[in-house]
Order: sequence, then C-alpha cells, then structure tokens
Amino acid sequence: MINILLVDDHQIIIDGLRGLLEGEEHVGVLYEALNGEQTIELVAQESIDLILLDINLPDKSGFDICQELKALENCPKIIALTMYGNAGYINKMIKAGVDGYLLKNTGREELLVAIQTIMKGERYFSREVTNTLVAGIHEPKKPKSSDFIRKLTRREKEILHLITEEYTTDEIAKKLFISPSTVITHRKSLLRKVNAKNVAGLVKKAFEFGLLDD
Repeated sequence: MINILLVDDHQIIIDGLRGLLEGEEHVGVLYEALNGEQTIELVAQESIDLILLDINLPDKSGFDICQELKALENCPKIIALTMYGNAGYINKMIKAGVDGYLLKNTGREELLVAIQTIMKGERYFSREVTNTLVAGIHEPKKPKSSDFIRKLTRREKEILHLITEEYTTDEIAKKLFISPSTVITHRKSLLRKVNAKNVAGLVKKAFEFGLLDD
C-alpha cells in the first residue's frame, strides 16, 4: 500500500485529491499538510511513501521543500502538482530532485498512472509538461522571481499597502488597531519574504511583482 501526503494550502484541493484517491486498491493512508513546516514534520513522524506537492505554499516554496526532503536518507517520492507550467519552473524543480511533475488540470487516470510509474522507480511528467520542456530546450523561460516569493498573508498585504502609501509605523498600528511592535514584526516578515534590504526595496518589489493584487 502507498501512503500519500497531500500538500496544498487550499483545503478544497486536498479534499478533491482525497476524493480521487480514497478507495483505490494500492492507496493506503492519506495524510494532509497545508504548508511546508507541516510537510517536513509529517515526513519525520509518519511512514510516507509519496508526496503530492503544491509548489506555491505560504511559508516555503516547493523548491525549498523538495531540496530539503531529498537530502534525507529515506526521502519519499515527490510529485509536483501545480498550476505553473513554464519550462524554467519545471527545470528548477527537476534540479531539486522531483520525481514527477503534473499540472492541476490533470485527470484521475493520469494521476494514478503517475503514482504507479513513480513508485516503480521511474519518473513521470505529463505530456503537457514534456512538450513544454521540449519547446523550451532552445529558449528556456526563466521562472518569474515573483513565483518564488512566499505568499503574503492578508494582514501582510494590508500593511504592505499602507507602507506603499507612506504611512508610518504608528499610523499603521492605529489604522489596523494593532501595536507598533506587531507592525514591525510584519514588516520584517515582508522584507524577508521578498528578499528586500529596506522599505524602499520592499515597495519596489511590491509594484514590480504585483504583490498587492488579489
């Protein structure tokens, strides 16, 4: 039996995958994780054979998670299950050691074939992914920097928006009914997530990568 960890920050996606996999002959326990930290903890605690891994998670990118897990002696097989289909992104995950790559528009049958193929020790890439890689051999597209920026929380977006409007720390605190120290903590988190050295860099990246968009 194959014990599978479903990793996605949207519960509806996890529920959908569970619905597709529950009751399948070779599928054992189905675990769930909503972020990278939970993923790492579950792999350490449970007997997991395969991970269906979303790439864009709120605390860690799928690339970082894949690299971290692949450094383990008994790493589970990993299938990237994502909406990102550009060649640069796929290549980056391949370099991280992913065993398979599927887009979220894949169907139940292909998902099961991918799982069976990978558990036999082979790799599996959907036809769409393979075609993208072939087309990108001569002119590979680099992933956008924004693809690898950790997701911002609702509160972080609120604070970022106010920062871009030149509100001070105290003004933000009063407007959002939180303490100045909380504002500072969120600002530090924002700087870390976008890899900016200061507020000016944070504002620049906010507009460059559309971080204020819904």
